[in-house]
Amino acid sequence: MLAKIARLTAAEVREILKSGRSVRSGTLSAKYIPATGAKAAVVVSSKVAKTAVLRNKLRRAAYLTLRSTLPHNRHIVFFLHKPLVDEKELTQLCLKLS
Repeated sequence: MLAKIARLTAAEVREILKSGRSVRSGTLSAKYIPATGAKAAVVVSSKVAKTAVLRNKLRRAAYLTLRSTLPHNRHIVFFLHKPLVDEKELTQLCLKLS
């Protein structure tokens, strides 16, 4: 899990969704804005995983991977489009954003 200070608030997520730039990679996509620090959020739709338990497991797995690969100077919202977290793909997407 990411530390609380490394996670985006709901207001920050809304701002990124409004004015952020997009990037997509296979089963993942992200919206980001340049910022002074590194913060992230992971969004898993109920279309991807029906139960909250599964959505939270996917979110936690993504946060665990992001712990070491989160790009500096970006606020990023990641979207999962499949009910799996591919660590390699998430790492490549983070490198694209660096």
